[in-house]
Amino acid sequence: MESTVRRETGSEQSLLYAGQLGLLAALYFATAKLSLSLAIPPGYATAVWPPAGVALAAVLLVGNRVWPAIWLGAAAVNFTVQGSAVTAALIGTGNTLEALVGAALIRFYIGVPRSFDKSEHVFRFVALAAAASTLAATFGVASIAIQGKFTLSSLATNWWTWWQGDTSAIIVITPMILCWIDRNAPKWPASKKIEAVAVTIALAVVGYGVFGSSAATHDFHALPFVTLPIIVWAAFRFDQRGVTAAIAALCALAISYTVFGQGPFSSTSTNVSLLLLLAFICAVAMTGLVISAIFGELRRALEALRRSHDELEQRVADRTQELEGANRSLQEEIRRIEMLERSERRINEFLAMLGHELRNPLAPIRNALDLMRIRSTGDSTHEWSRNIIDRQVTQLTRLVDDLLDVGRITSGTIMLQKEPVEMNAAVLRAVESCQPQLDARRHTLELQLARDPLLVDGDPVRLSQIVLNLLNNAVKYTPNGGRIQIALEQEDDWALVRVKDTGIGMSANLIPIVFDLFVQEKRSLSRTEGGLGVGLTVVRQLVHMHGGSVTARSGGADMGSEFVVRLPMLTLKPTASGPDSRWHPKLPLAKRRILIVDDNRDSADSLAFLLSEAGHDVRTLYDGPSASSAAEAFRPQLVLLDIGLPQMNGYEVARQLRKSAELRNVTLVAFTGYGRDEDRQQTREAGFDYHLVKPLDAAALEKIIDSTPG
Repeated sequence: MESTVRRETGSEQSLLYAGQLGLLAALYFATAKLSLSLAIPPGYATAVWPPAGVALAAVLLVGNRVWPAIWLGAAAVNFTVQGSAVTAALIGTGNTLEALVGAALIRFYIGVPRSFDKSEHVFRFVALAAAASTLAATFGVASIAIQGKFTLSSLATNWWTWWQGDTSAIIVITPMILCWIDRNAPKWPASKKIEAVAVTIALAVVGYGVFGSSAATHDFHALPFVTLPIIVWAAFRFDQRGVTAAIAALCALAISYTVFGQGPFSSTSTNVSLLLLLAFICAVAMTGLVISAIFGELRRALEALRRSHDELEQRVADRTQELEGANRSLQEEIRRIEMLERSERRINEFLAMLGHELRNPLAPIRNALDLMRIRSTGDSTHEWSRNIIDRQVTQLTRLVDDLLDVGRITSGTIMLQKEPVEMNAAVLRAVESCQPQLDARRHTLELQLARDPLLVDGDPVRLSQIVLNLLNNAVKYTPNGGRIQIALEQEDDWALVRVKDTGIGMSANLIPIVFDLFVQEKRSLSRTEGGLGVGLTVVRQLVHMHGGSVTARSGGADMGSEFVVRLPMLTLKPTASGPDSRWHPKLPLAKRRILIVDDNRDSADSLAFLLSEAGHDVRTLYDGPSASSAAEAFRPQLVLLDIGLPQMNGYEVARQLRKSAELRNVTLVAFTGYGRDEDRQQTREAGFDYHLVKPLDAAALEKIIDSTPG
């Protein structure tokens, strides 16, 4: 049933297509045959060639599929001239290419102009019509010349006549067909129709007076311009249907009189007369189309402006107060949402950092405790393990103290034990506390104390803490071997403490919020600087509690930072249980070669001791770049790889190891303080086989080691 319907539909479409081709070919043949009666010898080139305009309009409206009708009509009519099939076929090919190429150019540069919306489109259309006409003229003249039908001296005359005839027809005929076949064009009201009749009568009277009356002599060359006001009238008062119809009517009227030897363009040569006439008609047509396009643009712009003005007035009158209220509510809601989003983002970042910072010291503590348990009491490992525990507990204590300080300050429960404090001494105490970190990072400290005592009414512990936090911040965010300056000075009644470094600097977006809680500059995965983003918040709160202020400055990335604390001075001089998670090493099922890569040396070394005690061959590395070469030399069967490594993070190291032919099948275990779902997803994508979160889950690690291929 469906196939039968498809066949019937296909047959109907084929009949419709055949009918279109037949009608177009017949129309082309009829108009061309009539036009050839005006051709110059040898009978092919004529100044009047309306089929060119008809063919181009057909291709633009129906599509390129009508080309067989154009070729058939052109070839058939040219065959009737002298009976040469070759010449007729070549001329038909040129006329077909003229329509196809012209339509392609117009579609590309203008579209399908049912009417010219812009004046520049008129000039483009004329230029493209002239360009396309060169194909038909060149093909036609060349095909006739090949057959030897005319002398070389008449070649230029025939080519120009052919080209101008086609160009003129496209300019006059094609726009008229496109405009009048547009089904969406607005209908004219009765008043417009009456005015159209008046224009037609005026055009007939003036046309007769210019081209047909006894006054229309070839000596009066200015007379044809009397017709121009009629075309301008049509352009002003009507859409482009009216002006194209007026141009076509004027052209037909003028050609009919000129052919019979009347009018200002008549001469001894009919071809010359027609060429001069059509040049004038093309100029008039371009003028009318341009004026029509300009006034169309103006009318559309005025109408749009009027509508916009009316709508705007109505809206302003009716809804001004409502919009103002809605705008205020919206702005408040936007600010509230942005604040909540920033707060949520900072809390999430803080929780991730807190988990990482707490897990890192817990891992070596767990390892050290296990080593102390499995080694004898007098073993030297005990002292080494106790040192590890001491260092990591100190780190944990510092983190907890920072959190407690923030909590006490924000809740208002912290109490300052104020007394006269000499700021030089407070700064020296802070420097003494930070000296180990300065030495570890090989920083150069330049200390410039004030000449005279700078007395401040404050809490000596908290004042030292302010300087210590700023100094710790400078140490963390300055690459190894950097320079840090601390300067104290008096400015009027204020004591100034400046802490300046040559570190990574701050972006312009960070500076205004650098003292906010949990705010930190975006970091790499290495997180070698550590911290929770609370130290500067404590600084600002403590400074404010002392009646001072603190500001931050930076020239940008890698330009260092400077923090300036201003404190009011005193004028007085100073007076005097769960499941057991400990590792119980057991003899492994098989000895494994294991490589540990972790920038936390305590964590890496303690874990290496434990694995060595279990009988494995263990190597340790503390950075990412050396992992690949060391792994190729050591050929480990299992790699315990930290994610937050300096210079090259664990993801990059894992991908590099997977690229190596020798290490492609090695078991990769992510051993890290990052334990969120997105972190586990990233490790899987990077090529890790397992993801363990610090501190060590001994049972899980032993199971992984036992399952690792030998």
